[in-house]
Amino acid sequence: MRILFEDNNLKVAHCTETTSDSKGPTTTLLSFTGVGHAMGGIDVQKAEFFGAGRGLDNVLFITDKTRSWGNRIDFNELASVIAPFCNGAMTYAIGNSMGGFLAIVMSSYVRINCVVAFVPQFSVCPQIVPWETRWTEYRSQIIDYHVQDVGASFVSGTRYVLFSGGRGLDRRQALHFPVSDNIHHFIFPKIEHSVAIDLKEMNILDRVIRAAFAGTLNMLALSESSGIEFEQFSPAPA
Repeated sequence: MRILFEDNNLKVAHCTETTSDSKGPTTTLLSFTGVGHAMGGIDVQKAEFFGAGRGLDNVLFITDKTRSWGNRIDFNELASVIAPFCNGAMTYAIGNSMGGFLAIVMSSYVRINCVVAFVPQFSVCPQIVPWETRWTEYRSQIIDYHVQDVGASFVSGTRYVLFSGGRGLDRRQALHFPVSDNIHHFIFPKIEHSVAIDLKEMNILDRVIRAAFAGTLNMLALSESSGIEFEQFSPAPA
């Protein structure tokens, strides 16, 4: 893995180990890192969703190093860094939690065919979600919320597949998202913030991601085969 760009706020790394046998268009995955976790008192952010890039030509791991939900990132600069890998390519983006939030935001700066976001926040701005009490150690350091929410980031040319927790604050976040024909938003009523982890433990995470990218995800069939319960939030059920 080689570093394409890094400063105090942002890191972009390119995985060169993944190659595609496809003779079609170049394929690129943008994997946005989440908040991470503390280990031994040290905050750790690790690249995520390595498996989602299997068989693709390029995999870029993008890290918001200060956990600012993009508020310390120059998205135009980021777009210029990743442009050589996205222009003319079938481009996918993925992320969990803050990573999912950033994947959605990025779709308004570069052309992305499909965004898959697990438990993304609609906003962490206190003026919009004053009831959001998580990640205060990072959110308290955000002085200027120029990315207040993801509402304006959804674009008509991108297909979005969102998987939200259906309990507690995750459900409150989920209900803020817009409803649209190109936004496929599913809520799991028995899960809070661990949707990706739970799907991985059920050995269906990779299948779900690949079907979401391909546009072949059938949530009814998935529910019948796995027993997982879901609600469809968008598009609005007929």
